[in-house]
Amino acid sequence: MKKTAILIAALAGVLLASHAQAQQPGQIYFGIGYGEVWTDGASPFDNTVDDDSEAGAKIYAGRMWERFGLEVGFYYLGKYDVSFGGAQIAETQTTATAVSGVMAIPLGGGLSFHAKLGLAFTYHEIECPGVCVALSPQLANTTKRGISGLLGVGLGAQLGESVLVRVDYEHIGNVHHAVGAFEYRDAYDMLSVNLQFNF
Repeated sequence: MKKTAILIAALAGVLLASHAQAQQPGQIYFGIGYGEVWTDGASPFDNTVDDDSEAGAKIYAGRMWERFGLEVGFYYLGKYDVSFGGAQIAETQTTATAVSGVMAIPLGGGLSFHAKLGLAFTYHEIECPGVCVALSPQLANTTKRGISGLLGVGLGAQLGESVLVRVDYEHIGNVHHAVGAFEYRDAYDMLSVNLQFNF
């Protein structure tokens, strides 16, 4: 987690030091990103010890019309360990495919601010090793799909004629989870550094 934070801080510094032109209207773009994800959704049980942050990634593509655009993205929201009594009893992971409206505002000096609002189509799964099925049948392998809202803000700066760096903070709320027959919801927050190519 510390290495991820250092990487994000270093690339954010590069972004803020850039004085190239920000993204232009009418562009089609494609990007890839890496960052840290935080959630309390690994498990609903109070007596377990769970990861609360993991590495995440995303790929996305979109198009801008003046200051507004449309973006589609695929998010890998991390793989989390669920432990009990000092032993790992399960592993969970969540992914999402999102469609978002985007607004970009030039800030001057080559920087731009952007915000997004959209829907995330989520997929959560929990995997339980054979031994834990016998010890904790409620943690049997389960998958759950759902639809959640997505909010995001970020800064962008163009490093060259067709390359943009973005630092994004995104919140995916009320993601549907299931452990056996028990269902619950929890949010995911992602801070990422993204390399974007404009066409």
